[in-house]
Amino acid sequence: MRALAPPRALAALLVLTALVGVAWAFVTPAFQAPDEPAHFGYVQTLAEGLELPGKPGRPPVSSEQALAGSLSNSDQTAQQLSNRMQWSEAVYERWRAAAAALPPGARTDGGGANPAASNPPLYYLFEAIPYRLGEDADLFTRLHLARLASVVWMLLTAVGVWLLAGELLARDRLLQLTAAGTAVLLPMVGFVSASVNPDAMLYAAWSFALWLGVRLLRRGLTVRGAIAFFAVVGLACLVKATSYALVPAALFVLAVGLRRSRGTALVPRAAAVTGAGAALALTLGAWIVIARLAHRAAAAQVAQAAGATGFNVRDFGSYLWQFYLPRLPFQQPFSIPGDNVPAYDVWLKTGWAGFGWLEVQFPGWVYVLLTAVTLTIAVLALRELWRARRRVDPAVLAFLALVAVTLLAGLHWTEFKMLTGGQGPFNAGRYLLPLAGVAGLAVALAVRVVPVARRPVAAAAALSGLFGLNLASFGLMIERFYA
Repeated sequence: MRALAPPRALAALLVLTALVGVAWAFVTPAFQAPDEPAHFGYVQTLAEGLELPGKPGRPPVSSEQALAGSLSNSDQTAQQLSNRMQWSEAVYERWRAAAAALPPGARTDGGGANPAASNPPLYYLFEAIPYRLGEDADLFTRLHLARLASVVWMLLTAVGVWLLAGELLARDRLLQLTAAGTAVLLPMVGFVSASVNPDAMLYAAWSFALWLGVRLLRRGLTVRGAIAFFAVVGLACLVKATSYALVPAALFVLAVGLRRSRGTALVPRAAAVTGAGAALALTLGAWIVIARLAHRAAAAQVAQAAGATGFNVRDFGSYLWQFYLPRLPFQQPFSIPGDNVPAYDVWLKTGWAGFGWLEVQFPGWVYVLLTAVTLTIAVLALRELWRARRRVDPAVLAFLALVAVTLLAGLHWTEFKMLTGGQGPFNAGRYLLPLAGVAGLAVALAVRVVPVARRPVAAAAALSGLFGLNLASFGLMIERFYA
C-alpha cells in the first residue's frame, strides 16, 4: 500500500489544488464562465434524455435553464460590466416559485444548436454523473455539483505534469512540485477547470499525453507504451477537437521510436504499431463511426477549417504579422480585439487573467508585470536548456515543439478563416492552456538555474506568487459580481 501512496509533496499539492478548485467553483457566479450556459445545456440534454444537442427546431437550452438565467440576470451580466447578478431574497423566492411551476418537460425541451453542440461527448458523459446524482435538486445545485466534479480533472492535470516533469528532470521532487504546481495554480486553469467546460478534461488529457509521449521517446518503443500513448491521444480527441493537434506529434513519436528500434526484432515493432493503431481506432475511430451513424460531424471545427476554400498565403501572412507585430501602413487591417499588439492582449492578458466572459481583468500595470515575469522565465528556461544541451534528447524537444506549433497553427488558421468569413475573432488565452505542463516545465527549468541551496526558496516564491495571484483573482471576481 505504501508503494501506491503519492509522494508527500504531490499529496500536499493535490490538497491545495482541490481547495483552489473548490474556491473557484463557488466564487464564480452561475454561468459567468465562457460558454458555460452552452456546456451545461449539453450536459442536461445528455443526462435527461440520452440525446446529443443540435436538434433542429429546439431552443439551445431548456426552459428550466432559460428561466434561471433570466431571473438571476446572468444572461444580461455576461460581458457587461455595468450589469450585476440578482442576489436579493425576493428574486430568489420569485425564481423558486417560477421553477416549481414549470411543466414536467422543462428540463428536456432544449437540446438545439448551441456553441457546444459540435463538441464530442466524452466530457459531457462524465458530467452527466454528478448531474444525475443531483437530479432531485434545483438547477443551481446541479450546476455546482457538475463544477465540483470538474475539479477532479484539475487534480489529474497536477498528476500528469508531475509525471512529465519526473521523466524529464530526473525525478527531482522539488522541480516536479514546481512544474505541477505552476500548471494548476495558473489562475485561468483554476477558473476554467472549476466551471462546466470540457477544457478541464482537456488539460488533464494533454498532460498525460505529453508525459506518455516523452516516456516513449526516452525509454524506447514498447507495445504497452504505444497503446497507452495513442489511447490517451484518441481520448483527448473525444474531449475537444483541439486535441487533433496532438496527432502529428504522436505520429512523430511513433516514427522516432521505430527508427531507434531498427536493431530489434520485427515482431515487437509491428506489434507496437498495430497496438497504437488499434488504440486510436477504438477511441477516436469508434467516435467517428458513431457520429457518422448519427449523421453528425465527428469534429465540426476541424471539418470546417479543413474544408475552407479561398486561402491566400499573403493574407494569412498579413494576419499573422498583425497578430504578433504592429500593423504596417500598407496592410489591410484585421478586426482582432485589443488596444495593443493582439499577441499581448489575447495570449498574455487573457491567458494570465481574463475572468467572467473575459471582461473581468486586472489593471493594465498588472499585465505588464506578468509579461515581464513570463519573458524572464522563458529566458532562464532557454538558458538552462542551452547549458544542458548535451544531455537533452533533441527528439523530446522536437515533440514538445511540434505539439505547441500545431496547436498554434490550428488556432490561427481557425481565426483567420473566421475573420475572412465575417464571423469575428476567435482566439482567447485559455486556448493555450493545454500547454500548461510545458509552462510548468519552463518554470522548473528557471528554478534549476538557481544554486542548489537556494532552489527551495525560488520554488516557494514561484508557487506562493501564483497562489497569491489566485487570491487576488478571487478578490477581483468578488468586486465584480458581489460588491
